[in-house]
Amino acid sequence: MTAGVPPEVHWFYAEKRPSAGAVAEQLRQSLWFARLQEAWVSPVDPLQKDPPFRYRGYWRGHAFEIEFEPRRYVILRMDQDLPKVVEALQRSLGAGPRFAYLDGEGRATYEWRWGDAEARWQELQGIPRYQRLRRLDRRTS
Repeated sequence: MTAGVPPEVHWFYAEKRPSAGAVAEQLRQSLWFARLQEAWVSPVDPLQKDPPFRYRGYWRGHAFEIEFEPRRYVILRMDQDLPKVVEALQRSLGAGPRFAYLDGEGRATYEWRWGDAEARWQELQGIPRYQRLRRLDRRTS
């Protein structure tokens, strides 16, 4: 593990990238640590080496997807809004999501951003297929 990175968020903040299976295990443990017991996560493409990385998750019969680029962003997509999954990721990452909207497939989507939130907000506003766009955090970092 990378020094100074808590094990429950190593999957997102670590400098070195472990295997997709190891990241799935770290992400699963992170969700469990954040009180989302019964969550299961697996890589969409176990051989993918470059970001963005995508993981399928299941919790109590509900599917979700987590896409991320380490230390830059996390996007959570769900067929229905699952507040417990959002809360678990928020606890795990130590920050709340910046944006929420329905994507082009009607999925409830939450985004966490580091460093480019203003540019992403402007970009999101220009994508007509995204509906019910909300800004959840007014910080400009």
